[in-house]
Amino acid sequence: MGGMSRVHAAGVGLGLVLPLALALVPGLPAQAESMPNGDPMWEGAIGLVAHRGASYAGASDFSTSLRPGGFIRWGRYTLTGAGGFTTRRHTEVERGFGAEVLRRENLRVSLNLRLDGGRSQADSPQLAGMGNVPSTLRARLGANWDAAPGWRVTGSVSADVLSRVGGLVADAGVSHQWDFGHGRLLTAGAGLSVADARYMQAWHGVTSEQSLRSGYPVYEAGGGLRGVSTSLTYRHEFGPAWSGYVGVDASRLLGSPARSPLTRQPLAAGASAGLAWRF
Repeated sequence: MGGMSRVHAAGVGLGLVLPLALALVPGLPAQAESMPNGDPMWEGAIGLVAHRGASYAGASDFSTSLRPGGFIRWGRYTLTGAGGFTTRRHTEVERGFGAEVLRRENLRVSLNLRLDGGRSQADSPQLAGMGNVPSTLRARLGANWDAAPGWRVTGSVSADVLSRVGGLVADAGVSHQWDFGHGRLLTAGAGLSVADARYMQAWHGVTSEQSLRSGYPVYEAGGGLRGVSTSLTYRHEFGPAWSGYVGVDASRLLGSPARSPLTRQPLAAGASAGLAWRF
């Protein structure tokens, strides 16, 4: 119990520190001195994103969604909705409100706040009786390192600001990008995710009360590895105003989530596509 208390305290601490750091970010210059010459001071995109994948992590059934997406960027700051769109310099933008706090020649560090929509038992018949995982606000610290031409290494850690779900989640990944010119890019990536026990229990555990309602056996999820993933994305610029992408991905739950009674299928595949108008 003492170990879990320390992890919880660390999560609450990080959830307080990151929003405070975000509050201090506006004191930074609006445009980083190291930003490449010729980049616009502000830009944006608005479009539609379609996705098909598992109804929840570990589900054996699938769901399809169509949502608006896009972003607005001003200097170091971005406000982003759903979607896998990139800036004109092909930089990924993170969901939510973000601020770039450090940029060097091959390193970028950012802070952002994003809405975690949680999970509804209505998402799948397989969740009947499990109740909902509440939505919350998560603070995320992330870094991108361009290790070599075409290669990028990423890492992030996030915490629940409102302590509604709680827990710490950390991700690491590597990707390679091929630029075929004329706005045509192909990116392949792989990632690894870990989380603490509190986060795992919320998403993959079954309490005694949930067991009575759902029929699943009681299960206490532990911290550690959560899963691995791979992805392949093709992006195309259709001129100065239009941009689109298509992508496929695969993921596999590991460790405690893979052993959860909620997990009907630990291996899942998905596909997505988006079209956006830039301004």
